[in-house]
Amino acid sequence: MKNSLSRYESLLIFSSDYSPKQLRFLGYYYAKTLREWGASKIHVRYRGKRSLSYNIKGSKIGDYIEIRFNLLPSNLSFYQSLIKLDNHILRSFIRKKTTNIKFVSM
Repeated sequence: MKNSLSRYESLLIFSSDYSPKQLRFLGYYYAKTLREWGASKIHVRYRGKRSLSYNIKGSKIGDYIEIRFNLLPSNLSFYQSLIKLDNHILRSFIRKKTTNIKFVSM
């Protein structure tokens, strides 16, 4: 099953220089781009402002946006390269979500 979608979760940390309206635009820009690459079940969530443990590109506070989506693993590299080239993003994390299966002994 090489053509099956995988579930991913992406956390994007933006500098605190942007208004909530601008952050919403940036979050939906990434969602729209993911949809163009075949993603489905896309959820964008603003996680708020948080203090950073250390300065990143001169910023002490970051705005966090979480994006959850289903995507073909082969298309994930396009998304990663888009994030790396964006100067708005201080840091980003992408992880593959797995289903937790619990086995019950009888």
